[in-house]
This record gives sequence, C-alpha cells and structure tokens, in this order.
Amino acid sequence: MAGKCGHRSWGWLRKLPSGRWQASYLGDDGRRHTAPRTFTAKIDAEGWLSSERRLLERDSWTPPGVRKAERKAAVLTLTDYAAGWIKHRSLKPRTRIEYTGLAHRLIAGSPIGEAALADLTPEAVRMWYSGLGTKTPTRNSHAYGLLHAVLETAVKDGLLQSNPAQIERAMNPRTVREPVILTVAEVAELAEKIEPKYRALVLIAAWCGLRWGEVIELRRKDIRSGCETISVSRAATHRGACRIDTPKSGKGRKVAVPPHIKGAIEAHLANYVAAESESLLFTTERKACHLNDSVFMRSAFKPALKSIGREGVRIHELRHFAGTMAARHGNLVEVMNRLGHSTPKASLIYQQMVNGRDAEHADALSVEARRSNRADRL
Repeated sequence: MAGKCGHRSWGWLRKLPSGRWQASYLGDDGRRHTAPRTFTAKIDAEGWLSSERRLLERDSWTPPGVRKAERKAAVLTLTDYAAGWIKHRSLKPRTRIEYTGLAHRLIAGSPIGEAALADLTPEAVRMWYSGLGTKTPTRNSHAYGLLHAVLETAVKDGLLQSNPAQIERAMNPRTVREPVILTVAEVAELAEKIEPKYRALVLIAAWCGLRWGEVIELRRKDIRSGCETISVSRAATHRGACRIDTPKSGKGRKVAVPPHIKGAIEAHLANYVAAESESLLFTTERKACHLNDSVFMRSAFKPALKSIGREGVRIHELRHFAGTMAARHGNLVEVMNRLGHSTPKASLIYQQMVNGRDAEHADALSVEARRSNRADRL
C-alpha cells in the first residue's frame, strides 16, 4: 500500500484558498488519486480517505475514476450513449443523418439499445445482428459498423473493459448485386441517346468518375480553360435539406478530362450553362437547387438505357465504369487519386474487377523479352 504522509498518517489533505478541503492519496498503482470533489469540512475529507483506505486493505480497490465509469455504465443505456456519440462526433452532415437514422431505426428500442452499457455482451450483440435479417446486408453492415465504433469509444472512455461487438466480417458483407459495367461502345451510345442537355453529364460521370453529388454541384468555374481538367472540390446532398460540403474523401481533387469528351463538355457549356462563374452545369427545368437523382433517372436515364437495350443500370454504375477503366491504365495510387478514394480498399475492388489485365501484363513481358533479345544480338 502506497501513500504520502502530510498532516495525517495516510493520505494528504490540503486546504484550498477557497477554504474547502482537497483529499488525495497514492494508490496501489503508484499514482496519486484525488477526490472527485472538494469538501466543506475537514472531517468529510478525512472520511473519504478512510473509505478509500478500507478498500485497499480489503484488496477490493480500483481507481476512483474506474469506479465512476462503472457506475455510469451501469445506468447509461446504449441508445443514450450512441445519441451523445453522434451529437459530439465530427461528422459530415450526410453521415450524421445516416448514423442518426440507423441508431433510431435499428438500435433504439431493441434489447441492446435499452440495455445499460455495462450489461452488453458479445452474445447480446450477435442476437441483435442476427435479428437484422439477411435481406439488407449493406444496411446491416453500416449499422454494425456504427455500433462497433460507438462501443469502441465506450472502451476508450473507460465504460467498458472490451468491445462486445466482435462479429467477424460483419463490416464486409457479401455482395448481393454485382455492378453492371457498360462497355465503351454502350457508354457512347447512351450519351447519344440521352437528352442532349445531359450528354455531358453521362460522359463526365463515366469517363471522369465523379460521384452523383459531385456531378450535380459542378459549376462553370470548375471547368478549366480548354476543358483540360475538372476541379472537384464540393459535393451536394439532399436529405431533408440541400447541403454543400467537401467530397466524400474530405478533400478536393483535379481530374484530367479525356480528350475525346472535351468537345461535348465545351458544347454543353456553350448551350446549357449561364455565363456566370457560379452557374451550375446541370440544372432542373425550374432552375431550383440541384438536379434530383430520382427525377433524372425517371425522365432521362432510364428511357435512354431502354433505347440501347441496357435497362437496369444505376447512375452510380457509370462511376464503376470509370473505376474499371482507370484500373486498366493506372496503378493503385493513380486510381485512388482519380476517383477521390481516401483508402485503398475501394480502388482495389476495381483493380480486381478488370478482366484480362494479367494477360496484358504477360504480353508486355514478352515484348520486353523480345526487345532484350534484339539488343543482345546487336
């Protein structure tokens, strides 16, 4: 048992300038522990020290901070803790809305949501996850990811000894629907068949790999002279209200425009975009806010797809096309930079999706070998 003698045999008392008493002592962990509050009367401070010493003598002592966290965990429910976690977390507006929705729909009101943090067990988490069903693996993965992050913070806060969310691969669900990747010819045909005012949108999404929120927030000022590059520094979301923020990765990027689509972008700027630098590239008929994805799908995208015999393609799959094309001609870092990925994971998917790439590498090796043989004969 460790301690420091002051004006008493064990522990330390100090009278503060305010006239109140502060009590502290050295615990078995070799650290000084101070009472969580000060005391009006000296006898009360001595009483706190006496109670702490009894715990040490009974070998049932834990640091006061740990005991305070345990008491909090015994009464604080997961629902309440998750709500505070979301409120005080630095999140993008769209992410905050998504997390709030997941917490409200899938955690609040469930057995684990109503349980105190101290009562959460791996079994309880597994039962909750199983109850989510198998029809929405992506949604389930996002919900589990949120739960895991919340409980990981609870561990750091000292409210839990370990994270009870330990389900393997729960954040890497199986793919229910493989993306539909158009061919180069089909993208060109789609751009020809869609309404002329949306031709550049299809080409930019497919060949430059912009996300929907990035495309609809493009403005005249973002297209560099000669349409050489597109500056992607903002993205728009519409979840109850229009919000403009940085792209998903949190930072902007410049995307080089393939020469074969520059003419279409120049024509679009000349025919459909107002002269002001802040003018949106793609607008609604009423010029109100941003182009809506559902309206675009219904009125323009689906009819154009039907006309080329490729129904069932989603808007985001134009970005998948861009990803596979980038993976064919660039390395991992180049693909990440072009598509605005903050981690290698998403870009690696496109690297794996590219068919025939190994054969291309084999052909390149043979070319190199033939060159070497010719050089040796010279």
